[in-house]
Amino acid sequence: MATQAFRQSASNRQRSDLDNCWAGGSMLRGLGQHEVRTLVTEATYRPLVSPNEQQKYAFLDVTSEFPRFDQLNPADIEPALDLLLTRIDKEFSQREKALSPTWAGTFGQVEDLMMALEKAFGLVVHLHNVRNSPEVRAALQAIQPRVVEINLRIQQSNALYDALAQLRQTSTEFDALTAVQQRVLDKQILAMKLSGVSLQPGSAPHRRFTEIAQRLSSLSNTFSNHVLDATKAFQLLVTDKQRLDGCSSQLLSLLARNAQSQGHPEATADHGPWLVTLDFPVYGPFMQTCADRELRHQAYHAFITRASQGEVDNTTPMQEILQLRQESARLLGYTSYAELSLQSKMAPSVDAVNQLLETLHEAAWPCARREHATLTQFAHDHLAFDGPIQPWDLAYVGEQYKKQQLQFTDDQFAQYFPFPKVLQGMFSLVEQLFAVRVEEVHQVGALTPSIWNSEVRLFRVQDATSGQTLAYFYGDFYSRPAEKNGGAWADICTTRNFDPQSQSYRVPIAYLVCNQTAPLPGEPSLMKFRDVLTLFHEFGHCLQHMLTTVNEPQASGLNGIEWDFVEVASQFMENFCYEPQWLALIAEHYQTKVPMPPAMVKALQHERTFLQGLATLRQLHFGMVDMALHQNYGRSTPSAAVQTPFDVDQRIAERTTLLPRDPNNRALCSFSHIFAGGYAAGYYSYKWSEVYSADAYAAVTQAKPTAHSPTNATDMCQRYRNTVLSLGGGTAPRDIWQQFVGRPHADVSALIRQSGLARP
Repeated sequence: MATQAFRQSASNRQRSDLDNCWAGGSMLRGLGQHEVRTLVTEATYRPLVSPNEQQKYAFLDVTSEFPRFDQLNPADIEPALDLLLTRIDKEFSQREKALSPTWAGTFGQVEDLMMALEKAFGLVVHLHNVRNSPEVRAALQAIQPRVVEINLRIQQSNALYDALAQLRQTSTEFDALTAVQQRVLDKQILAMKLSGVSLQPGSAPHRRFTEIAQRLSSLSNTFSNHVLDATKAFQLLVTDKQRLDGCSSQLLSLLARNAQSQGHPEATADHGPWLVTLDFPVYGPFMQTCADRELRHQAYHAFITRASQGEVDNTTPMQEILQLRQESARLLGYTSYAELSLQSKMAPSVDAVNQLLETLHEAAWPCARREHATLTQFAHDHLAFDGPIQPWDLAYVGEQYKKQQLQFTDDQFAQYFPFPKVLQGMFSLVEQLFAVRVEEVHQVGALTPSIWNSEVRLFRVQDATSGQTLAYFYGDFYSRPAEKNGGAWADICTTRNFDPQSQSYRVPIAYLVCNQTAPLPGEPSLMKFRDVLTLFHEFGHCLQHMLTTVNEPQASGLNGIEWDFVEVASQFMENFCYEPQWLALIAEHYQTKVPMPPAMVKALQHERTFLQGLATLRQLHFGMVDMALHQNYGRSTPSAAVQTPFDVDQRIAERTTLLPRDPNNRALCSFSHIFAGGYAAGYYSYKWSEVYSADAYAAVTQAKPTAHSPTNATDMCQRYRNTVLSLGGGTAPRDIWQQFVGRPHADVSALIRQSGLARP
């Protein structure tokens, strides 16, 4: 996932401790079917955990296709993971002596070890994200150092690295591998280099690198918890309804429900009291519609200072994270963490990233200046503003101006986006585009898969032509602020892999997690259009994981895809939300069931480029700050030595912000993407991927049959499924693009045109 303008959406693949392991986050798995059968038969590995132990600890169950969510007890996390990690450590020590420079002699030797660890630890992290509790937090904090230790133990194995390097250098063995396996091998060698395998075991640099890895894992977890705690802690109780002028009836009902949950059982939408929080389903609409500037100022100040004070202050963890990342990069011979980060990404260099950001900045700046001038004049003429627009005014003024220009508000649009209709319409859309069918299931054969919350739903994905089951996914759609992280994300539950018991491949399973406002009694949950975009965005990630045809799990689905290419499939899906023929599938009035009027459809299409100059600058700010911090922070230069992260943020804001800068802005303290997620020196990935998604959509929509080429839009959608969605991490992005559109690179002008930033 990407934040844009006034919306939040993220594909927070948060298992950062595992993401760098085994060339793509799914560990060392990936033999062809015949090779797997041979390996399992000849190696006859002892099970890491017995059937009784798997029954006792649901976290360790590697035989069940669906996790036993109803039996995941936080009290079992530490004993279960301790048991598993001890077995893995002992088993790898024995197998390390039997490594040989073949595929089965390297990758095959750790296949079952890493699959078991990924599944168990993945379930722990999933609980932390969707069913958070003090017990889960404490257990994760306790076992995380050992997980990091075992990962580094394998990633830094000189014996394994030497065997892999020899396999790479032995032409007869290497040439016998498939193209996907060759790519996996190359990525694994690089991943081990970036994990410190070249450091002399037992040396001071080696010990220090390991210490840093452990500390960074702990700090990232602390950072994430601080943001969650700070977000939950803020409560702004309003007792005068006049101060909430402009807020919709739906928002007032939500604020009243918040108040009920916090000790005000008498609260109603009409009479209050009303409780404003920083959870984005509340904060976003509130900042857009509340006419009271002082209330907006209070909420805004709380939002940009989250996790910057008291026991949840992230200032020190953030600075230590930056310093340790730079130190780890220097230990490996890189000039900066930014340089290290790009070794495994699509972008060839820091300069290439900065060049893209500057190209987009050059296109966005003139447009943003015109938009700012227009909003300022509008605020003076229509909202009685005296003086400049302040940061806490931007969302509100922008919404009022949009209402005047488009004649419709977000709340009016939301009446045409009841969640059940949007969800089913999205499924109909992908069936027409990609020939896959989605249906909710409660049973799979004789099994009734369990869920972690009563609102979670399980869906099956089938090929629409053959009826073959391709995948499953869990949908956790509604907000639960007390236990569930904010934002939205797609993640991996299980990856396509070979099951030796059935001698067949298990299909992939994904998580689709959103924070849509829960429905009120007797009414469906109504979606803001930005929430519709978020749903399509995250489902795009799920499709890429579920429609894979790659048989090597560490390169199938979302695994092994370069970080700055992984957003292409998600952003591509957003495009269809603006097209009239597809809007007809997802939009109807929640009461009358009538389709969205043509005037509203036209307004939505116009909204795509509405205030995009300012929105683009906001995203460029995040990307530029991220790269600057990871390129220069803490390096021994006179200018960098005196700058705090906040100084860097302020300096870049002078180029990316047209509003007065709040001197108390501490938004970096809640910038989880780069300090607790996977986007360190990688936030630019959103814009890098957006260039490719715009290029892809242009290729689909502009496809016209000719005498020389019969290809049409339907053909291009199938080609997209057979390349971008199918090939996953098994093929280099440039090669995928060559197969899809006939050239290896995307055209940045496609994004500039799509965003309305092209010069008049």
